[in-house]
Amino acid sequence: MDTPNIVFILLGGNIEPRLKFMAEARLEVEQNVGKLLASSAIYESESWGFNSDANFINQVLKVRTVMKVNDILQTAMEIENKLGRVRNDNGKYASRTMDVDILYFNSEIIDEENLTVPHPRLHLRRFTLLPLVEIAPDFIHPLLKKSNEELLQLCGDKGNVQRLD
Repeated sequence: MDTPNIVFILLGGNIEPRLKFMAEARLEVEQNVGKLLASSAIYESESWGFNSDANFINQVLKVRTVMKVNDILQTAMEIENKLGRVRNDNGKYASRTMDVDILYFNSEIIDEENLTVPHPRLHLRRFTLLPLVEIAPDFIHPLLKKSNEELLQLCGDKGNVQRLD
């Protein structure tokens, strides 16, 4: 039997219907990745890294899975495609229906051509750290050796991130 893994996944998008896409992505993760152990509230923020009139919503999921990390990545891309994600060729940030990012995979450090875990910009983004701290404040970033709570306190991102209730 395969040993269960714990993966933290960030869902996010800013193309309407945002909440419908978020719910569908969460369901797809539950059906195709593993058991949902925890989910943060949904947070709203302005775009990061580019200008957009439409605010993003984000949510972090903690999932127990027997999948290997590259299989999770493949599934994440399939979920994005199913929900209409269009990637631009220039690699720049753009509005999207849904983004499914692997933040952490157990406490592993993975540096491959198409996958870097922990997510390389996790500690720079309030829209990632706030929901992550909500469900895993004491989880230690395996590279930076700081808890998510500490990373949030040190984060230089001053973007406005509001919890949607």
